[in-house]
Amino acid sequence: MSIRSNKVLMLGGGICAVILVVQLAWLGFGAFRFSGVSKELKVEEHRLLRLRTRDPFPSMQNKEVLEENLDKLAFRVGELEAELNRDPSPLDVVEPAELSAFIQAQVERFEKSAERAGVALPDTLEAGFSQYASGGAVAVAADVPRLMRQLHSVRAIGEVLVDAGVASIDKVTRDLFEGEAPRSNARRRRPGPKKSGAEKPAASEIGPAGLYLIERIGLTFSAREPAVWKVLQGLASAPQFMVVREFSHRTDSSILNYSPRLVARGAETDDETLKFLQGGILRGKNALSRPERIIAGNELVQVQLIVDVYHFSAEEYNDRSR
Repeated sequence: MSIRSNKVLMLGGGICAVILVVQLAWLGFGAFRFSGVSKELKVEEHRLLRLRTRDPFPSMQNKEVLEENLDKLAFRVGELEAELNRDPSPLDVVEPAELSAFIQAQVERFEKSAERAGVALPDTLEAGFSQYASGGAVAVAADVPRLMRQLHSVRAIGEVLVDAGVASIDKVTRDLFEGEAPRSNARRRRPGPKKSGAEKPAASEIGPAGLYLIERIGLTFSAREPAVWKVLQGLASAPQFMVVREFSHRTDSSILNYSPRLVARGAETDDETLKFLQGGILRGKNALSRPERIIAGNELVQVQLIVDVYHFSAEEYNDRSR
């Protein structure tokens, strides 16, 4: 029987030939992929070899970036150091004969700013400088630096009060050191150690090794509760470093003197206020308005503060920071 005439053998041979071609093609594709993977492997091996044979830290790129950042940081630190070393309260240089006019100008400027802000001031806001502002006395040359420091302290605190929107500034005092002062400006001070000779104090208080000087300023003002909080926050955040040494307050309200028990018995007494309160707070012709009933929130509070204003010496700070 002839092979050509056998269709089964021809079909089987064709299938085998197709399978063989497919296998050869798959083998060639696998060889191609193997070649590509081998090349990638060699590249990675080369990279790994370079990483193993070089100094890992620092790389040149990182070193250049770090040096650039270091220059920027050094420049910024220099700016901050210069800013910190600058005297936070530079004082004007004034001759003793010019002090009277200078103080008067400062007082008038503050009075105008208080008037614009709606802050009431006493007829004479002396703050212990009245004898100089009026021209009635000429300061001793040795006293001028501290007088200027005290004037700067009073001005800084006054700006905080005006910005906070207090209702009125009633009194401002300073430590009187340059001799006998007017009685109206004097305030009681705790007895301290007696100073030898006629030596005048350089400040209300002096820090260790003279690193800083403190001028103690007393003030009395009236304000509503939100403004009082603004004053305390303003003192804490002022450019001039300040510390509240003493704080006291008092609220004036005649209604607070009457307890609910007395109000309930108002008709039994001759007290017109008790009868008024007992007769009806919320209704009737004698009813109180809402602001009149909110005593704690709307009542003026009289506050007394003693504030320590710090003055740092830039020269001494520089000497100690080296």
